[in-house]
Amino acid sequence: MKHSFLILALLILLLFVFSAFDKDKPDAQGITTSAALSNYWQYQTELNGSLADRDNTMTAIATAITNMNTKSGKDAFAEIDALVETYVAQSNSAAADFNQLILAENAIVSYGDDKGILTSIAKGILNTAKDGVVSSACMVRGGWRVLSGKQTIKQVLRDPETSIPIFSNWAATVQKRNSDRDALIREAILNWDPITSPVDTNHLLPYNELPGNTPQEKVNAYNNLDDEDPIKLSTRSAVITWDHDESVATAKAAVELGETGVKAVANTVGNEYVNEVLLQHMEEGQSPNQQGTLTITVKQDGGTNPIITAPKTIIISKANMPEGDPRITMILDAPANLVQPLPTGSYNIMVIADGFIRSVAENMTIIQGQANDVIAKMLKLADNPIIFENLSVDEGSILVGEPVTAKVSCLSTIGKTLSFAWAVNGGTYTGFSASGTQLTFTPTEEKEYTISVTVTDDTGNTKTRSLAVTSLGGKLVIDDWEISGENFNDAKLNPGENATITLFVSNTGSTDITGTQAVSGSNGITANFTPAYVTIAAGGTRAVNVPVSLASSISVEEVSLQYSMNTVNENQIPAIITDLLIIPLDFYVTVNPITELVEERVVTISGKVANPQLTTAVLIVDNDMEHAYDLNLTNGNFAQQIVLTGSLAQVAHSVRVLAVSGGLTAEGTISFNSLVPLMSLRTTLTWNTDGTDVDFWITDPNGEKCYYNNSTTASGLMLDVDDTNGYGPENITSANIIPGNYLVQVHYYSDHDPDNAIGTDCQVVIVQDEGSALPPVNYYGFLGDSGDIWTVTTLHYNPVKGWTIKPINRYAKVDSSTLPAK
Repeated sequence: MKHSFLILALLILLLFVFSAFDKDKPDAQGITTSAALSNYWQYQTELNGSLADRDNTMTAIATAITNMNTKSGKDAFAEIDALVETYVAQSNSAAADFNQLILAENAIVSYGDDKGILTSIAKGILNTAKDGVVSSACMVRGGWRVLSGKQTIKQVLRDPETSIPIFSNWAATVQKRNSDRDALIREAILNWDPITSPVDTNHLLPYNELPGNTPQEKVNAYNNLDDEDPIKLSTRSAVITWDHDESVATAKAAVELGETGVKAVANTVGNEYVNEVLLQHMEEGQSPNQQGTLTITVKQDGGTNPIITAPKTIIISKANMPEGDPRITMILDAPANLVQPLPTGSYNIMVIADGFIRSVAENMTIIQGQANDVIAKMLKLADNPIIFENLSVDEGSILVGEPVTAKVSCLSTIGKTLSFAWAVNGGTYTGFSASGTQLTFTPTEEKEYTISVTVTDDTGNTKTRSLAVTSLGGKLVIDDWEISGENFNDAKLNPGENATITLFVSNTGSTDITGTQAVSGSNGITANFTPAYVTIAAGGTRAVNVPVSLASSISVEEVSLQYSMNTVNENQIPAIITDLLIIPLDFYVTVNPITELVEERVVTISGKVANPQLTTAVLIVDNDMEHAYDLNLTNGNFAQQIVLTGSLAQVAHSVRVLAVSGGLTAEGTISFNSLVPLMSLRTTLTWNTDGTDVDFWITDPNGEKCYYNNSTTASGLMLDVDDTNGYGPENITSANIIPGNYLVQVHYYSDHDPDNAIGTDCQVVIVQDEGSALPPVNYYGFLGDSGDIWTVTTLHYNPVKGWTIKPINRYAKVDSSTLPAK
């Protein structure tokens, strides 16, 4: 929070400095206020051109990938390599054009309190878009390097040139393509025909280079290739030259990565772009029926508010999105009346039109099944040498006998010096004091007062703005507040939770106040409050209970609730009393400490993530990013078993839990020490999805099977955990080894989602004589359907010769219904 206050202080300081000088003084980039406004559409037009070039190149990339099977491999890959680099260069050019608009925003400095034009919101949209085109280009280049066989996912993530956003869908998108290609490769090997298959796979499947005497053995050999193995890299990349469906899917993935940041669409006949905009803003986990409608009408702010027919661009930016997934759409040549379905959520809207001052709408909430109308009233630049941005008083109501401060924010579009003349009418008052953009006076009776300010520039242009306020004998303020109920119990307000906030509203005046009270929220908080007719006595306090819901993907550090009451003063003049409450938002991760020396191999890491709607977070042990755990969260709570290695001396461990909520990130850490007895045998199973329940079996030399229904054998084998939620690990260990064969198997028990089951990639790691110099032995396999069993290997132990391994890699089928139920 200290950072927020510091930034606010700096902004106020800058505002004061700029207000003290000539408005047309060039900034560090040499742009004046008048130049920034008059050239704004030209800057936007140049940006549209850059985005159009970028879009055309992406179309060329997608077309070239789709047609890979019609060209020679090297030439086709080289063509796409060049197109991708062109796309990156054009993205950087578009980013420079976005930056030009940001510089123009920096030059639009107003007199007084800058609230009306919402320059900060405009700059936020433009900055997010600028970063988005750059990061999405990096994702396209990094994705193509993987899918064309030049690098692995890990190599790209470690390469500083690629600059993949930390929190993005890049890795998942690219890994999906690798997994689907591996499935096609396995299918081609299993169905290999010496005559037709080489032709079908464009002579690029290395069937004869893979060890093994049968197709299944060759599949196993391919599975066991490391991702960095040249054969695996080239075989995966070649799939798009012999499987057209995969080349189409790869082209679609390239487009998806390129449009993650900013998608530019053109207003075409038949409004074909409408569905594109809807899909662009659909977040993972949202269904198509979770949508409402946004209607944007673009009118002139003046006269009878005619429709603006000049060329225009509408920018729709989904608020509270993480850096790697900003979701921004630019509708080029937008219609004057835009009717656009959008997924539920909060949006910032920016409208730019030729010859007009651009307009901004902040935090427009789209609710499922409802319509939200926005009228963008835009001022014509040529007719408005002076623009009023805002005229307001500090309080929502004014109190007899207390000073009132009014402020005006305005702008000279032609860069002239402005002067201000203030007036107050309607009732008696004292203490009139006007200075520049600010007026102070004290009302002495309950009346409606009209505050007017006339602004004149040094060439004679003038404009007047008035504001009516009603004085009252009483005043309502929120004295205090508390959380009186919540579904995530920590006495703090968190993203994604439902809570009840109790406001303590006091009447600080000398007369009772009666009226209809209401409460509304902003910045991602919804107040589910039913208006009520109440009286708050003079000097009294009323507790107001406000049920609230907070968006899960919120990206702000504080939210606000506005209390209001519609009432009348003693002269029966209507008045609205308001007070604003700012509430800090707490998003954090807590990991429960482990204070004792850990001597058990399996230890449970527990804690909570302060967002009850989040379903997952990441747990990292000892900074091993490549073997992170995907946590399953229930109302923000987690409990994850991790498996420690044995040692002869104490080992220091660290645990980090990372979570993302919208644009907010949080991290919790703990440290602990372990001294776990060494094992003669340690075996570990992991797999690549949470959609399957995979089981680990080892049968000892006595014929007794160690598995979920018999976790400890007489010989000493022990299964630590039966992980039914996915990923693993499952470990079978033994401190005492008896001579003979140990049969290692993996069984595909069931699908969590049978309709969408796509199989499971598994890894088995075998450590013999833990703590010795013997290296781990890794096996990789694929299980395609429930009931599949993979016989990984047979370990043989001889008391004199030690361990030997007999690779088997055999597949069979076991009816899961014949096994004990879990």
